[in-house]
Parts: sequence; C-alpha cells; structure tokens
Amino acid sequence: MWKDTLLCLLLMSALPSWAQETEYTFMQTRPLNEKFIVDYSDMLSVKLYGSLKSNVIAHVNHETEKEIEYKPNESLNLGFGVGYRWFGLDVAFNFRGVNHDNDQFGKTKRFDFQSSIYTRKFAGDITIQRYKGYYLSNPEEYISNFDPDGPYPIRPDISTRRYGASLLYVFNHDKFSFRSAFIYNERQIKSTGSFLAGPFFSYFRMDADSTLIIPEAESEFDLSQDFRGSEYVRYGLAGGYGYNLVLGHRVFISLSLVIGLGPEIKKTPEINGMAANTESKFTGRAATRIAIGYNAPKFYCGISAAGVYAGERDETEDYLERGVSNAKIFIGKRFNPPKFLGPKDK
Repeated sequence: MWKDTLLCLLLMSALPSWAQETEYTFMQTRPLNEKFIVDYSDMLSVKLYGSLKSNVIAHVNHETEKEIEYKPNESLNLGFGVGYRWFGLDVAFNFRGVNHDNDQFGKTKRFDFQSSIYTRKFAGDITIQRYKGYYLSNPEEYISNFDPDGPYPIRPDISTRRYGASLLYVFNHDKFSFRSAFIYNERQIKSTGSFLAGPFFSYFRMDADSTLIIPEAESEFDLSQDFRGSEYVRYGLAGGYGYNLVLGHRVFISLSLVIGLGPEIKKTPEINGMAANTESKFTGRAATRIAIGYNAPKFYCGISAAGVYAGERDETEDYLERGVSNAKIFIGKRFNPPKFLGPKDK
C-alpha cells in the first residue's frame, strides 16, 4: 500500500510542473502549432486584387417581410498590395473603363474605408462610410413591365453615414489562422476551428428628400414610417465560431459566423407630423466571413467576402434593414526578402 501512496505523491508533485508548461493566461499568445499552421511572415508578399464594396438599405414591411431595397452604384476597384512581417499596404484605384454604368444605376459619390486587422489572437474591423446616390435594386416587384436592361429608378438624394468597429478574440489561436485565409502570411495545413468573442460598436444615419417608398408600392407599406434623419447607435458583445477546412494542405475553405447582442438606440427627428422620439431596445447583429482559395509556399490566390447585417425584425412596425459588405479576388506570390529588409529567419 505504501508503494501506491508513494506513487500518488510523486504524481501530485509533478502536476505543478506540467501545469507551468501548458497553462497560459488569457492575454498570453500561445506558441504557433506547426502541425496546423506554417508561418510566412518573414517572406515578402506581393499581390494583385480586385475589390467590391457596398452599403445596402431596405425599408421592410413588418407583416409581409416585403422590402424596398436601395443600393449604391457598386464599382470594382483594382489594385496591388505588399506585405512583410507586421507591415501590409494595399492600394486600389477606380478605373473608369471598368465602371461605366451610371446611365443605368446612377452616380454614387462615396468615401469608403473598410479595414480588417488580423493578428495571431485578434481579428478587428474598422468601417467608415459616406455614400450619396442610390438606386432601387428590386423595381420589378412593384413596377409592371420593368425592363432590367434599362435605367433603374435613381435616388441621387439618398445619403448614408456609417461608422463601426469590432474586435474578436480567437480562442484557439495556436491552431486556427484567420491570417491564412485573408492576408496569406500564414498557411493552414490541417483543418480546425475556434470559438470567437468580442465587443462591437456602430453608428448609422440615413437622409433623403422624400420617403423611400415609391408611388407604385404605397399600398404595400406603412406610409407613416419614415426613416429620413433617423440615427442608430448599437453596441454590445458578440460570439461565434470559425472553421478552416483544408483539402490537400493547400486548398481551403474558411467560414465564420458571429452573432452580436446588445442595445440599439434609435433617434427619430420630427417628421411627417410625428414628434421626435428616442427609443432603445435589445437587438441582434450578424457578421460573416468566407474565403475560398489556394495557398502554397510561394503562390496563392482566392476570393473572400465579409459582411455585417443589422436591422432587427420588428413585430409591430416597419423597420430599416442595413448591410455592409466587402468582397475581394486576388492572386499573389511570396519572395525571399531583399537584403535591406534584414536576413530571413531560420
């Protein structure tokens, strides 16, 4: 019996040393697990890409869920990017020869800054958008004999402002890599996933000279609901899951869904004989990321998209649905860094 007791004491005395080797605090970065991720941050990365950004609004009937949806005239931007270690720079341009559909969808003036920051442990997003000039994207639902090849109903008076920020903590950051799917300075070589959680904040405002409801759709919507000048402030906490599926060590599919919950403060100005009002309610928010591509030691290519959707369904009155998205397609190559950037790590 004394032998069993001695064995137990030896095992208990060894536990603290084992714990010291495997336990990390919440803010500590665990070492990268090379069975799951290959690090390419010490190589110079050069890429060509195309980017398509959007900012969509829709007046939704709370009973029938029918909607009047407006979109900006979306333009494809072409550019190039370079990356090395912690530094990355992307530059894109709007080529007039590529985007020449103002006669059909109208002209949109915009300032659109959407940036994603990926570290080993965190994924952050920053959005600053100012749009002016929209078109009705689903007129065929309300206008009989509408010609989809002709001009769409254009609303140069509609303008929106959106500011937002979010941060996600990647719990399984030693094995799961967002960077491999979206900035390509790593490569996921074995399938795995991770829980995600963090805070978010957003501000949105829409202005126009008249209601969003077109005459042909007046019988389908509540005309007393007018969202012009309304402001929405939303904040809260979000949680979800991301997964990288790897096929043959190089082909991958990355998917993530994060659901946010928190208060939304809506400020409505005095309009249409209705008094100014401020109301607050608990609402939801959905954020998605998807990427599909090929990631090899020297060469990579793929497509990716990220979107945030807000506008909680209301059981008692019509509501304004808002969405922002950013899609990219790119091709790139990695090189050994030139000597002036320092020696390549062993």
